[in-house]
Amino acid sequence: MPPLVTHMIAALRAGEQVDANDENFDQQNGDYLLGATTPDIRVLTRWDRERTHFFDIYDDDHQDCVENFFSAHRMFRDPSNLTAETRAWVAGYLTHVIMDQEYVLQIYRPFFGSRSILGGNSHANLLDRVLQYELDRRERESGKQMQQMRQALFGSAVEIDAGFVDRPLLAQWRDTTAAMTEHPPDWERFSFIASRHLKSAGVESESGLREFMETIPQLLDDTLSHVDQSALDGFFESTTERTVSVLRNWLGTL
Repeated sequence: MPPLVTHMIAALRAGEQVDANDENFDQQNGDYLLGATTPDIRVLTRWDRERTHFFDIYDDDHQDCVENFFSAHRMFRDPSNLTAETRAWVAGYLTHVIMDQEYVLQIYRPFFGSRSILGGNSHANLLDRVLQYELDRRERESGKQMQQMRQALFGSAVEIDAGFVDRPLLAQWRDTTAAMTEHPPDWERFSFIASRHLKSAGVESESGLREFMETIPQLLDDTLSHVDQSALDGFFESTTERTVSVLRNWLGTL
């Protein structure tokens, strides 16, 4: 699914369309940005994906990650019962699960999944990871924006009552998230991010990795030819629309 910086940028873009005069919402808030990455805290905890994302990527039946989230954590359903910090964090959390669900439905399954032309094999999953990394790399090209997000993040996690995530763990995750904004917009970390998929594709030795990294430009071209820009634009646009709708409806219960 989309990496952390992509999630934070998407949260900011959606937040710009939520009522800017609403005192109950601040899209520049570090707690909001932290929430936009928190579902991926499972990389620290090793929790099952469904526990933090409220969507089963292997289940083709209709699912609603937002309703599943509120059903599992009913204390978040009414924002008027939450502190400003927790409310911002929950809003960010919703942006993440929505984006991941839309990515599965609009990008992964049609272009890389088991019913796609690529058939969902190890090569397909590797190409999917190449695409995700490139989208994230593009977002990291704005060093000024990365710095602003990093500064906002370091002011977060102090007063959030996340319920199922305790504050020490949330603070640890905040530091992990902030570190992501320091990475330069290059391909140096791809082997770390995609290590599982590389192994599945038979790339394990250092020499094999070097050879693979030399193929990245061609793989990227192949991937972007397979998933055309209109599909990506449609994904981002519809994700923003759904996110804005969900946040306005949720905050509108105040």
